[in-house]
Amino acid sequence: MAEAMKRSEERQKRLIAIADSDCAHLYYTSIVLQRLDYNIHTMNNAGDVLAFLEVAQPDLLLTDIPLAGSDGAEMLRKIKRSPATHSLPVIVLTSSKDPMVKEACRLEGCTNYLQKPVEPDVLYAAIQKVTETTPRQYIRLATSLNIMIGEGREAEESVIQNYITALSEQGLFINTEKPKPVGLALPMTIFLETSRVRCEGMVLYSFDRGKGPLRTAGMGVKFVRIGSEDRDLIRQFIHRQITKGLTTGQIGGTIF
Repeated sequence: MAEAMKRSEERQKRLIAIADSDCAHLYYTSIVLQRLDYNIHTMNNAGDVLAFLEVAQPDLLLTDIPLAGSDGAEMLRKIKRSPATHSLPVIVLTSSKDPMVKEACRLEGCTNYLQKPVEPDVLYAAIQKVTETTPRQYIRLATSLNIMIGEGREAEESVIQNYITALSEQGLFINTEKPKPVGLALPMTIFLETSRVRCEGMVLYSFDRGKGPLRTAGMGVKFVRIGSEDRDLIRQFIHRQITKGLTTGQIGGTIF
């Protein structure tokens, strides 16, 4: 429990530099990452990337290859051979299927190599892996959803007392003026648009008002009993929220 609270308090909002010569894909990626709660800075050529890195220290560079003004490997070489930026994690996100390009990027020190287009959860997992000491496996979506806690009359009354502010496939954070004790099992009903998810969670950490990273009362809850169909409903809801209004065709991808 103490470890979970510590991670909740220490996790910071990361700055990601994004470089892509394709304006449509640059827009898509930047919006997705903002919805994943990252700060971003966008660029569309190698010169701007190198100039930005002279004055800023992002937590990660996510770049297309090739990039306007560079074949990509050349820019990577300059980044990795500079004392100021050699430790900067670089993830390549490209539509190139040339194995020579992939090998060149790996030799020049890229941290990961993803093929366009890429699923948001695949991209999120890759970013978490290189920016966090305790990376999250699943997307944690900032949201606002109704939730019913408990059973019977108590559950009905809880709808106006509690609401969800963060949701993942593993659990959720509930804003409530009456957080429950750590270790308590809770029957829950989550309202997702037109669907209801019925499950059971266990309180991992609990904050009274004025405590915790947000200084608001609430509790982090892990799912301990949830059906596969209900978990799928949560996964689909998160995906819809992350990609809402964005159209770049089919999304897919792999990580090596």
